[in-house]
Amino acid sequence: MLVIDEIHHIMAGNLNKQRTFLNVLKYLGNELQVPIVTVGTRDAFRALQTDSQLANRFEPVLLPRWEFDTDFLRLLASFERMLPLREASLLHDLTLSTKLFSMCEGYIGELSRLLNMAGVYAVESGKERIDEKVLNAIDWVSPSDRKRQIDRGG
Repeated sequence: MLVIDEIHHIMAGNLNKQRTFLNVLKYLGNELQVPIVTVGTRDAFRALQTDSQLANRFEPVLLPRWEFDTDFLRLLASFERMLPLREASLLHDLTLSTKLFSMCEGYIGELSRLLNMAGVYAVESGKERIDEKVLNAIDWVSPSDRKRQIDRGG
């Protein structure tokens, strides 16, 4: 299986470059004879729909936002195992997990970015773990607040 992440970035190229990339994608699919999975925003789906042959090859699947449940707590535990911190953060603790969920609003990409920022801060500050103080100290703007800023024009 070939997985192409953030395929929506093809929209950054001009129309000729987009078409070239889509042709390469068709070629790879035909030549490799393996399933191709693309991951991206709605723009990625729109880009693939511009080529009738590719439009039939990809079935869109919408990934819903995470719920605050045991799956989210397991997700936090898996993130914690990957964090290069000297001390355990206990991200799955109810207080911390609730704050993390509130800050990322259920978006996995936001959670990843949030934990990366918090991890960097934890290392640079010598704390070596993520806790509520670290989360309060980083310069984090929630997704909905960023959207409101953009909608207001600044």
